[in-house]
Parts: sequence; structure tokens; C-alpha cells
Amino acid sequence: MRQDGHPSPTDPTIEDNWHGGFYELTIKLGPADDARLDAALVALWHAASLPEPFRRHSDAAVAVSGQSLLAGHLHSVATIPGLGSTLCTVLVVREETHESGSTRYGADWLDLCLPLGALGNLDGRVGAYPFSQEAESRGWREPIERWFAVVATAVFGSVPFVHAITGDEVSGMEPAEVQEGRLGVFLHNPTGTLTIEPVRTWS
Repeated sequence: MRQDGHPSPTDPTIEDNWHGGFYELTIKLGPADDARLDAALVALWHAASLPEPFRRHSDAAVAVSGQSLLAGHLHSVATIPGLGSTLCTVLVVREETHESGSTRYGADWLDLCLPLGALGNLDGRVGAYPFSQEAESRGWREPIERWFAVVATAVFGSVPFVHAITGDEVSGMEPAEVQEGRLGVFLHNPTGTLTIEPVRTWS
């Protein structure tokens, strides 16, 4: 509990911090590849300046590695410039298809997720986002979007990914599904560089 009486957004024992879905940076790395996943995770962790990871309901030490991530979500505390500190989750979604008793793997998606419950305890402007349209969200989302852009650019420098998208519950989303200007989009363009299309519509 903070001095102002509100729950601490960095306390993993407060269940409310984990509720409400996620505001996310989702990165489509490409076809499943353990070495690429490991390199992308290390780059993300470093660029986001995250401290030691932990798992919920466990005191066991956990490494920042692709193997560890494939075994379960990694949690930490993110300090977002211009906003403050909040719990965060890093996870991987490895697409799978099952045919004739064999498993085939599709793309790896690496996600950096901010629980909306913790964000709401950090900044009251979050409110009932995204279900309430009463207030413009730019005040709290823009610092996150700037931070996500730094992280995505750093990951791309280490592992040139397919694309990335930022916003509410965007994991697995393709750029063609994005309504122009409402989500952040990062595209690997034909010249091998990263094109950033930032959020322009905040309400």
C-alpha cells in the first residue's frame, strides 16, 4: 500500500494488479527458433531496463533466457520514463499445429505486457480503459508508447523481426488488422530497416 492509500502498482501479491488485461508490445519474431528467441528476449530485457525476473507464487531464481521463457511467463517491474513503475510480464507465444501425431511450429511472438490493473493503480487516468471512452488516454499511453518504441528498436537491432504492434490486447495481431493511427506499428521494410507508424488517435 502506498502512502496515499492506493495499492502499490509494483506489488505482485496484490491480485488487483494482475487484473484487467494487458497493454502490450507484441513482436512477431518469425519462424520458431530457440536461439533467436533467446537473443530477442535478452535485447528486450536490457532495453527495457528490467530488474531480475520472478515467477508468481514462487521464490525460485529464474534466468533471463529463451529456455526459461518457454517454461513460463517472466515477471518484473518496469520503470517507464514520464509515468512511473509498474509490474510487467514478458511471455512467448509459439504457434503450434498438430497433424498426424506430429507437432509443427509456426511463428514466435514475444510480448512485453503491462497489466491494466497495475497501470490503473499507478495512474488514475487509466480508469476503465479500453471500455470507457470518457477521457482521452494520451496522457498515460504516450509515455508507454515512447518506451515501447525504444524497446522495439533495440530488439530489431539485435533480431530483425517481422513486425511489432502496440496497444490493448494486441498479441498475434497483423498490421492489416490495425485501424490506421489507433495502434503503434513497427514494420520491417524491404530495405532492411524499421519503419515506425506511431499512434495518432488517442480516444
